[in-house]
Amino acid sequence: MNLTVGMIGLTHPHSQPHLQTLHALDDVAQVLVWDEDPAARRACRERWPKAREAGSLAAMLNPAEVAAVVVALPNRETPAILQQVAAERVPILAEKPCARSAAEFLPVLQSAQQAGTPFTAFYLWRRHPAMLAIRDLVRSGALGRLTSVELRMVTTQVRLRDPSHWLFQREIAGGGILSWLGCHWLDLLRYLTGQEVETVAAMLDTISGEAIDVEDVASLGMRLSGGAMASLYAGYLLAGGRPGYIAPGYDQAVILRGTEGVVSHRAEGNEHIVALESHAAPWAASPRCEYRFSLPDSPAYGGQYGLEFVRDFLAGQEVPVAAVDVLRVLEILDAAYASAAAGRVMAVERR
Repeated sequence: MNLTVGMIGLTHPHSQPHLQTLHALDDVAQVLVWDEDPAARRACRERWPKAREAGSLAAMLNPAEVAAVVVALPNRETPAILQQVAAERVPILAEKPCARSAAEFLPVLQSAQQAGTPFTAFYLWRRHPAMLAIRDLVRSGALGRLTSVELRMVTTQVRLRDPSHWLFQREIAGGGILSWLGCHWLDLLRYLTGQEVETVAAMLDTISGEAIDVEDVASLGMRLSGGAMASLYAGYLLAGGRPGYIAPGYDQAVILRGTEGVVSHRAEGNEHIVALESHAAPWAASPRCEYRFSLPDSPAYGGQYGLEFVRDFLAGQEVPVAAVDVLRVLEILDAAYASAAAGRVMAVERR
């Protein structure tokens, strides 16, 4: 293949990683770039060999010439652009969470469905081999009936991430740690369990002392459609780590428990370990085991599995994130923010 891919938005924290992915793909011959800021367009063209500055946003919207468009914009601006691209039937790879609320994203979903436009979002954990292994174990009955899920996403403090950034402005971002990073784990919760979140009880706060108006710590309790309880703890809390948004440092956990066992994920450097203890057949004879995954080095966003995600989408293959998955995460976020504001458990309203 000799593809042209568009890139809308060059100043998002993930714009450069997405450009790295596109440059790592041999099938991508050139990247048409567009941003409202001419300086950002010029800098991109000078840095990235495949980058060609588009004459206008409209130049991105010809499906006969552009194989797909990556959209990486502030959350407030994203839905209108997504709807415009979807209406022109140009396949879309969108930066999450894609909107500030479910209501803002719903017209995007409807436009993509009506036009038949391929759409996905960068919830890349769905392609991580460790998460695929956990999902397979849950589906195969290794845990029995699911009873609980524990998720943790803790990363570097706000002071290391530029408190003046739009990510910390509610009017633009819609929320804080929960919508920026917690969304990954909410999506993963649905993917690993195959269940929906029915109700949410949330406590959110801003404790960093920085001049921001979004939450920097979040604690959620959730009830799943199959009856299990789930929790998510997320925060900008690590005192040390790399400044910025590229590999800043994380403390993460994924633990699922059931009536017959428990499975968990941990990372040790570049190695990811899935630990299983199961008393269900056929694991009962040797109830404890580990599955180890060493990921090859890759400059792509998300590493090798992120590269494969984008490659498959550009090749027209089905990828495991659809527009409706984006909507479901936004619905959970809506319920969480409503719960924190009201101080009570809220049902997740599905559209």
